[in-house]
Amino acid sequence: MTELLGPTKGYCACNCGLFGTLRKRPEGHIRGCNCPKCRGKRNRQKGDSKARQARKALGITGVNSRHEEVWGGDVRVEVKAGAQVKPVVTAFLRCEIQSEQHRPIGDNRPFMLVVMPDGSKDGFVVMRLADYVRHHGIEPV
Repeated sequence: MTELLGPTKGYCACNCGLFGTLRKRPEGHIRGCNCPKCRGKRNRQKGDSKARQARKALGITGVNSRHEEVWGGDVRVEVKAGAQVKPVVTAFLRCEIQSEQHRPIGDNRPFMLVVMPDGSKDGFVVMRLADYVRHHGIEPV
């Protein structure tokens, strides 16, 4: 009888109690491990993925780096993802729903949230990436 070749299984290297296929990076850990090293790796991968998606959608060419600071283009960009953006998303969606309820029939302009904090004469603009790209005629890369 021949031995079946397959992935090496075992317990996670950080002693979290998970059993499964051992991964190469981080070495000896299991998918779903919640140790700080694995959690940090997943967070970084998710942020890098979102940054790549944003760079391509905005048509920013040049250096393909995970560091937004070295990207080309007409504006400086900082891409954020994960739990830290939930309050911004919640406020945006609430305001978008309010605007949609009062939108006249036939008005197909994209929605933009402008936030004007107390004590400041300047504001912030929040807009869906797809609407921004379409409105400005940007060709995705």
